[in-house]
Amino acid sequence: RDVTGVQTCALPISDQPAPTYLPASAAATFENAPAIVEGASGKNVKSTIYVFMDPNCIFCHYAWKAFQPYEAAGLQVHWIPMGFLKPDSAGKAAALLQAQDGPALMHELETKFSEKEESGGIAPLAKVPPATQTKLDGNIKTFQSLGFDGTPTIIYMTSGGRWADVSGLPPLSSLPAMLNLPEQPITDPSLQRFR
Repeated sequence: RDVTGVQTCALPISDQPAPTYLPASAAATFENAPAIVEGASGKNVKSTIYVFMDPNCIFCHYAWKAFQPYEAAGLQVHWIPMGFLKPDSAGKAAALLQAQDGPALMHELETKFSEKEESGGIAPLAKVPPATQTKLDGNIKTFQSLGFDGTPTIIYMTSGGRWADVSGLPPLSSLPAMLNLPEQPITDPSLQRFR
């Protein structure tokens, strides 16, 4: 754990994730968190999830890869950045929040991610502006107030209409049920061990 009490990158989940339900009142906090919105938009959105992430978290990176085929099938992902894992995490998270085209910078972060170094593929801001630091601090406060402790933490709507969360990368086989979307082919070799 770091000084804010946030756990580092969560491990993948080996079995079907058991949902932890969130109170209905929690939705306003994560739905309004500063985020990079990626994937389907407008009337093409069939499912929406919220993901608390660190730009240097390798399991967040794997989650991004796993969600790509689902985004093409109607998934919208709100990536809620925090910066705690490495010294340059906050600068990278701030760069994402300040980008004129957040989804494009998110794509660069992930497509240039160094799995060997566990490092997101964008340059950090040298100095985080106070307004952006306030957004990052707010995201960590929301994360902690909801009782989360590892990244990625994925918030999704269950088929019963309740918000639930899972910490870590769920098995790929659980994604269709979590996302309320038909199963999509995932061919990335780095994800095969998460089937």
